Amino acid sequence: MEGLRVIVVFIAALIVKGSNEFRPDYEYHASAGGWFKVHKVPAKWHDARLMCDFEGALLASPINVDVSDVMQSIVNKIEPSTGVYTGVNNIVTPMMYNSIEGVSLSAMPVRTRDIFSEEYSSSPHCARLLHQAGLVAGSCSDDLPYICYKKKTGDLRITECGTVDPGYQLDNRTGHCYKFHKDPLLWSLANWRCIAEGGQLAVINSAAEADVIKQLFAEYPPPTIKRGDTTVVHLGFHDWNENNVWRTVNGLSLEEAGYAKWDSARKNNYKEFYGSMTRVGLLDDTLGGKAAFVCEKHPKNIVPVPNNV
Repeated sequence: MEGLRVIVVFIAALIVKGSNEFRPDYEYHASAGGWFKVHKVPAKWHDARLMCDFEGALLASPINVDVSDVMQSIVNKIEPSTGVYTGVNNIVTPMMYNSIEGVSLSAMPVRTRDIFSEEYSSSPHCARLLHQAGLVAGSCSDDLPYICYKKKTGDLRITECGTVDPGYQLDNRTGHCYKFHKDPLLWSLANWRCIAEGGQLAVINSAAEADVIKQLFAEYPPPTIKRGDTTVVHLGFHDWNENNVWRTVNGLSLEEAGYAKWDSARKNNYKEFYGSMTRVGLLDDTLGGKAAFVCEKHPKNIVPVPNNV
């Protein structure tokens, strides 16, 4: 019986531990039932919202007392004079402020200042949380720090790729994890999204890895990719507008990275600055327009993937 009790306690401990995992760069607050991350590097409101979304979270709003208390404690700790962006905005309907989740401002337990005045209710504005004033309406174009929030909705399972995102799959040929994004983005946004997810735009380090990405691409024929270039996928290299001086997002030349096989029929030097791969597994340069893309991450951490690891 004692042995059974120990086993039950051990399993319970594992469940509790697992339930508190989302991402290592987020901090779990049991009182608020979720994870928080402070982005101290300022951004415009729309970019802040997008970053939180890419990370699998939402731009935080004081939607209830517990979440509000955590957010206020964060603001009190970092004390930015300009405040931090919240998800509270009136972008959709100028006369109505809501959180990203759709919670009305009138239901939020937080102080406000001037937010219902005609000046701030007649055009799109985004609310920031200040140390003493509470929520204050202002421009969505200011550069401010912000807080992301992930609500706990059930036990999250950390996969073998070191993430709760089931889109990442480990390939034993390289020891790295890959995720194919079939919804096209500009190269710059694709690069941003991969970093936010904890990886990077895929960098090819060998012919074997080129085959891995080629096979991934083949699983998505042209009809499955809408509103973008269906002949290429964005990869993690570009030329810094330096006319054919190509480097990976890790700063290495393609030769140093381990793969530099170009599609000679498509390569167009001096005009196109963003890296991609064609369906036959060869490198191509593009204008960086909308295309599908592949993210790559190391299975043990949420950081850019080291080269040749």
